[in-house]
Amino acid sequence: MNCLENISKNRIPNDIIMLYLDLYRFKGRNRDMLGAIENDLPTLIGETIRTDTYFLAQMLDLKISDSRFKSLVLRNVQPKTRDERLLRNLKKAFERIHEEAHEFELIEREIHDLLRFVYGDVSPSESLYYAKAPQKKKERINLLSSGHKTRREALEGLINTYHSVQKKNEYESSFITINFIVDFFQLKPFNAHNDEIGLVLLYILFLSDGIEAYHLSSFFEKLYKQRERYQKLKVEAAHNWSEGLSDTHGLHRFFLKIAIEAYQDFSEILRNYTFDQQINKSDYIENTINRLEEVFTKDEIRSAHPTISDSTINRTLKRLRDEKKIRPLGKGRSAKWMKLYPSPKKPSIQEQLNLKL
Repeated sequence: MNCLENISKNRIPNDIIMLYLDLYRFKGRNRDMLGAIENDLPTLIGETIRTDTYFLAQMLDLKISDSRFKSLVLRNVQPKTRDERLLRNLKKAFERIHEEAHEFELIEREIHDLLRFVYGDVSPSESLYYAKAPQKKKERINLLSSGHKTRREALEGLINTYHSVQKKNEYESSFITINFIVDFFQLKPFNAHNDEIGLVLLYILFLSDGIEAYHLSSFFEKLYKQRERYQKLKVEAAHNWSEGLSDTHGLHRFFLKIAIEAYQDFSEILRNYTFDQQINKSDYIENTINRLEEVFTKDEIRSAHPTISDSTINRTLKRLRDEKKIRPLGKGRSAKWMKLYPSPKKPSIQEQLNLKL
């Protein structure tokens, strides 16, 4: 438990304290923000689950076409391949996480159950076992050097330390979580999938700690878009870990910024939602179509307005077709549409630079 056991040696930099202040301003508004969208919250969370599933699948390099992905996550068709089974399991795991995050208890059995839930029908059974403890080297300090004979005992010891540090109430919760997850990554308790399960576990801990923005803003989309930065910081956090001198501030700073970005997204969703309630939804959809490319899909509209029903979108498309403003390109669920009028011309960079304010 090298990071957690040595957490008292860390001094929090001033810039991280300022990030805490920004984050807690948002967290203090959790109840009001969620209450404002209460009626459509399940719909919005469903959109987040689909986005999280897609981007975690990208991070895991699953070989699934976009059309199959849509069928699996939107229509719950039966998976045909290993990767498709894993995608289905991830989606189901995210559904449970969003329903039960506040009831999650960090214990060894929960983590092992998570591994088996996600990979039980995907990977060989031996990959779901606890890894064997390596031969100890007396000159090195590691998670197995404190009387833990097995990886399972070491994981239980790590969890006990996590709860002990939390109870002291001396450190900000996200800082404890980051130190815990670095220890988990280094422990590698299972024969396989430790990094993947560690990331999902980190996601659960953030949600259970009250970062409610992740119900509406995709954690894994943000992580995927900055995956190279994340991997670099993860490696840096592992430096000198065995000696108890790991520096987790870079990784901590990274995840605090992501959480703040998620709350900024949440605020934007809330503004759009309020606007949706105040104007004619069909007109709002038409305004969105005006901003899309010459050829667009219904999925693009649905993504911009997850709380507007398919029937309203279909009625708007039919009206615009009858008004000779758009026409369909093909038939069926995946049909595209073409605008029969030019999109507003975007100013060139030279024109933007010469704008008079």
